[in-house]
Amino acid sequence: MATFPEFISQNEDRDGVRLSWNVWPSSRLEATRLVVPLAALLSPLREREDLPPIQYEPVLCSRATCRAVLNPLCQVDYRAKLWACNFCYQRNQFPPSYAGISEVNQPAELLPQFSTIEYVVQRGPQMPLVFLYVVDTCLEEEDLQALKESLQMSLSLLPPASLVGLITFGRMVQVHELQGPEGIAKSYVFRGAKDLSAKQLQEMLGLTKPAAAQTRGAQPAPSPLCNR
Repeated sequence: MATFPEFISQNEDRDGVRLSWNVWPSSRLEATRLVVPLAALLSPLREREDLPPIQYEPVLCSRATCRAVLNPLCQVDYRAKLWACNFCYQRNQFPPSYAGISEVNQPAELLPQFSTIEYVVQRGPQMPLVFLYVVDTCLEEEDLQALKESLQMSLSLLPPASLVGLITFGRMVQVHELQGPEGIAKSYVFRGAKDLSAKQLQEMLGLTKPAAAQTRGAQPAPSPLCNR
């Protein structure tokens, strides 16, 4: 019988996921009292030889604001053919293809050893994968060099046609533009101590749709600080 630390370590090794807390707060009040916020360190490119791809569509929660995927932590009523989402507690009907489900005949996504699953989705257009690197630059020179080498190795392992973003932060937060003209480095620099709303960030990064018309005499929005 494995101890709780051993159980956590086994799950981290299997799924490539490490959480900042092993026990989550049970209420909003408890969450506000956390000294360290809830966070997860993911290793999406971790290789597993015992993880065969699943050749069918994932079963999603029916609640429009949730859409979580069926997993081993969901509660299942095999007699009524229902499952309860472990995120929003919505009760969902299994699709017709799961008519033969039972306690002794379970799909892979309900087995504990398949808490991580790779689905091969057959329908719909194949969208490029998106990888966003968020890098802390407040490191010693030796650690920073090791970080650069790790990033270069990670970039070399990305699938072709992937979309890549880079954000670095120290005293300032820099959002780097990676597809600019060759030889011209460009980044948007924000003060780390200044709070900005999501709308302000979208406007500064040029992510908002241009207005249909502007009144006469209207002044353009200020542009963010750029390094060239």
